[in-house]
Amino acid sequence: MIVPANEPPSTAQRRMLTTGGVTGSPLTLAPRKASDNPPAMNMSRLEKWFVNRERKAARNFERVRQRLGELRIDETRDVLEIGSGTGGVAARLAEIYRMTVTGTDFDRAQIELARRLHPETERLRFRVEDAAALSFADESFDLVVSQNVFHHIPDWSRAVAEIRRVLRPHGHLIWLDLTFPRFVKKLLQPIARGYGLYTADEIRGAFRLAGFETRFAERLIHGPLVHHHLVLQRPRR
Repeated sequence: MIVPANEPPSTAQRRMLTTGGVTGSPLTLAPRKASDNPPAMNMSRLEKWFVNRERKAARNFERVRQRLGELRIDETRDVLEIGSGTGGVAARLAEIYRMTVTGTDFDRAQIELARRLHPETERLRFRVEDAAALSFADESFDLVVSQNVFHHIPDWSRAVAEIRRVLRPHGHLIWLDLTFPRFVKKLLQPIARGYGLYTADEIRGAFRLAGFETRFAERLIHGPLVHHHLVLQRPRR
């Protein structure tokens, strides 16, 4: 079930969420146990080399910096980065903006590398976390940053719910990731069970059903891939 962008979701639509082509996942999700976890996607050495490049970290930070210029930075104190990798973006946010930043990654090796490259301080820390089952208390952060991470999260709809849960009222999410055309998603589903597969309509519909309001949207085309850059805001309640 996908809600058109210009229509508010009905009561029935709010009860159901379309995930991975299967209708019926409730918007309010039950707490997840470790045994519930779908198999995570393990990056190859080549993929890690690609995502861990310093040039890529600098480019990712520049995208975040541009979006921060449109937000109330003076009200942004506590930041959560999902999929922080080697910690380049988290470290820059802590150093340049004096924010208190928690960088998280599902891959313990990435967290250990981030701690070596960017020693933890009072304003910067790194933790192993599952984005679909975050350990943080409700309403802990003013800003969540997620760049090129969701397609690594098989249970991405739970990650949407978790981000909303840990965001404070009026908090923001800066989200950048690729989306899949419906026919590509259908082709990949049998062989890519460790990936997060979703169309543009599905991911934006999931954010809308979770109560997020869109403050900025940009569609970026890179060859055959389409990325969407979003700034979303959690309403006061």
